[in-house]
Amino acid sequence: MAKLPRLRRRQAFAAGASAGFVTLFSIGRARAAAPSSITIDYAYYSPLSLVLKNNNWVQEALGPGISVNWVLSQGSNKALEFLRGRSIVLGSAAGSATLLTRATGTPVQAVYVNDLSETTALVAKARSGIKTPADLKGKRVAATPGTEPYAFLLRALSDAQLTVNDISLVPLQHPLGRAALDRGDVDAWAGLDPFMAEAQLQNHDVLFYRNPGIITPNVLVARDDFVQAHPEIVFKLLQAYERARRFALENPQALVPVLAQAANLPVDVAQLQLTRQHFDISQINADGRARIAATGTLFQKLGLIPANVDVQTVVDQMADNQFTGRLANG
Repeated sequence: MAKLPRLRRRQAFAAGASAGFVTLFSIGRARAAAPSSITIDYAYYSPLSLVLKNNNWVQEALGPGISVNWVLSQGSNKALEFLRGRSIVLGSAAGSATLLTRATGTPVQAVYVNDLSETTALVAKARSGIKTPADLKGKRVAATPGTEPYAFLLRALSDAQLTVNDISLVPLQHPLGRAALDRGDVDAWAGLDPFMAEAQLQNHDVLFYRNPGIITPNVLVARDDFVQAHPEIVFKLLQAYERARRFALENPQALVPVLAQAANLPVDVAQLQLTRQHFDISQINADGRARIAATGTLFQKLGLIPANVDVQTVVDQMADNQFTGRLANG
């Protein structure tokens, strides 16, 4: 085959490169095109999500071009499962569960703090004789793997010089764990509000181990690729959450009927849950990072995170404050 003259070769190369650039540019634009609809989650452990679902603030923030769908998350494990499957773009999950998810291969990041609250404790029947985590040795304990209550249980056992191998773990979603405790199918339960508040008020169950200082922040989580492709959509979603957070701070009693109605709870149960929830911060601060890192270190010690993973690096990668910084600056 005859060679092209040098000038024609250069022209052909330039034309091919230009065509390739146009193709790549078109693909990039297609990836960044705004979706016509998005799905985000709501959860009974996240009152701010309930406020938003009850109002039209998310739609107002996004404008008319994008419709909003809602799906219920029963726990952090479900929210992160939805994110892994790309069925939602924003979910509410514990900082500890988000770290575990990222450390084991799913590129997610925490873009906002929903609350830093005492939403979990270890629960037993009043007459069970269980007084401390050490008393759980050999006992049947219900918990939901991949959630903050599960991480809290592991931390409590570790502090008592025990591991999950020293108990009989019964993996159940949160409301089923409470039901199992009611029936006597388990001896203890790693509780989560509002079901924990129900157990206290309706059955007089006891929160025999409480330690708010080790609970990680509840955060809003998105996939890295969605954040990179649609940063303005993420920012608008967080603007709506910031509106809900300020509403909660200014109108704390208004949250009670919102939670009670959404979760079909008696008013006193909703009130008790809300006494344990605080909405003072919106970004992962140094204390939040330290709590997440401490739990991640325990996860690694127990083999839940590979030994070659640098936990602190993962914390730094997942704790994204770029959007909350923008919110703080107006």
